[in-house]
Amino acid sequence: MIVADSGALYALYDADDASHDAVRDAVGSTRETFSLPAACLGELDYMLRTRLGIAAELDFLIEVERGRFVIEQLTLSDARNARALIEKYRKLDIGLADAAVAVTAERLKTRRLLTIDRRDFEAIRASDGTPFEIIVARPSKRRRH
Repeated sequence: MIVADSGALYALYDADDASHDAVRDAVGSTRETFSLPAACLGELDYMLRTRLGIAAELDFLIEVERGRFVIEQLTLSDARNARALIEKYRKLDIGLADAAVAVTAERLKTRRLLTIDRRDFEAIRASDGTPFEIIVARPSKRRRH
């Protein structure tokens, strides 16, 4: 199981995004399921719909129906842990979506994250102090948004 954030999934659908190739290769190189915290859905929906259009939004939902992306609900315990994480990393200004990625990964007992947000996820640690493993290569320099 790999927990994904909205930025990485957006890059997967936007061929002009600087991280598109890296994310596409990371997703294509595994048969594992990707879990997306429900707290990230609004952010992803907004980016897909406003920047790429309804077709991209529908393509994402098809992959949810196929089981490639599993939506993970935010539990009460997740909300408490997210609040604590946001407080602990207040200077990073991580927000609920990123905090939900980290606490969902912990609940699912994985350290593997599909994200292009290195700044935050290289700084954030799991509750036992271990770092998360970022599953995506650095973006290509040939594409810019």
